[in-house]
Amino acid sequence: MRARVYILLMLFVSVLPMQAQTRLTADKRMGNLGRSNSHFTLSENKRYIDLMGLRQSDYTGNHHSLGAYVYGGYASVASAAKEIQISPGGYKLQAGGLYEFRHGYFTLQTGAGFMYRNIKSDIGSYCYTNTSMAATWDPRWDVVADSWGMAISELRYDITSRRDELQQVYVQVPILMGINFYGIYALAGITPSLPLYQRASTSMNVSSRGSYSRYLGLGDGNYWEEMDNHGYRKDVPLSRSTLNLPSRLDLIFSLEAGYDFKIKDYTHLRLAAYADMSINRISGNTDKRSLYIPYESKWDFETFEATPVWYSDVANGKFTHHFSAGLKLTILYTFPKTDKCILCSQHYGRPPRRR
Repeated sequence: MRARVYILLMLFVSVLPMQAQTRLTADKRMGNLGRSNSHFTLSENKRYIDLMGLRQSDYTGNHHSLGAYVYGGYASVASAAKEIQISPGGYKLQAGGLYEFRHGYFTLQTGAGFMYRNIKSDIGSYCYTNTSMAATWDPRWDVVADSWGMAISELRYDITSRRDELQQVYVQVPILMGINFYGIYALAGITPSLPLYQRASTSMNVSSRGSYSRYLGLGDGNYWEEMDNHGYRKDVPLSRSTLNLPSRLDLIFSLEAGYDFKIKDYTHLRLAAYADMSINRISGNTDKRSLYIPYESKWDFETFEATPVWYSDVANGKFTHHFSAGLKLTILYTFPKTDKCILCSQHYGRPPRRR
């Protein structure tokens, strides 16, 4: 008699509508059916459970999240121009909001934010001569004379201790894609960035010297230096600043990888290593000189014009790109799912084995 009642009860339960079963009931049934390597063994480690109580390895439901991020790290310029050095570099700060869509392992993330970048580059020593200036600037530099009409040969301007600094504020719209696998995640993509504010400054020391072919019996190779009345000065501090920098849309390749920590129901905290590099070459195509010495006032250092080296002839046509590397912190709130129970509708019965 008991056996008949049990069989009738089992038949009644088996014909219940799948959608009428609760997740609790289904989990209990799967737990009874499962084995040690089953997807539904109740003793599985909790790290395989996602925010909605579903095992990440088995479910491909959609997840929608909103969050915010902050980033800080080292920033500099990588260049093939031998004069431009990575050191001492600077820093970059980013902050913004984001939207994230997840489907199974796949992750799509976008949003909007701001970036502040401060970069300093030491520039190797270099020089200009009257011969080189005559060839590229103005042929009148080929024959130079002082205010008395005395010919000057081997006129030379030495630039030392030069450092260029760049400050920029951008608005950014990151578009990233990647995977999230048991909390370990990686994202990569393009971040279009538009400058809102840019300022550059240049500081250096300039020395000038030359020789007179017929003055006091000194021939070529005997240089006159530190003679202000003849325009020869040594280690003159020279500083320039400019706000007139190219304003264009920059495309930045971004990459981040880290770990996703669950700190509360529906709330995640992510810590990641982050790196990026501009796709656009900074210099573009320019013929602006890093230091311009006007012919008409060659002795007056105050009339010299300087251009940040990254936007000058020094970097023209050469690999010159911004880059940064640091840490990124992201906090996310994932909206609770309202879909019907996937466990009941898709996995009723004996579950598949983990592959």
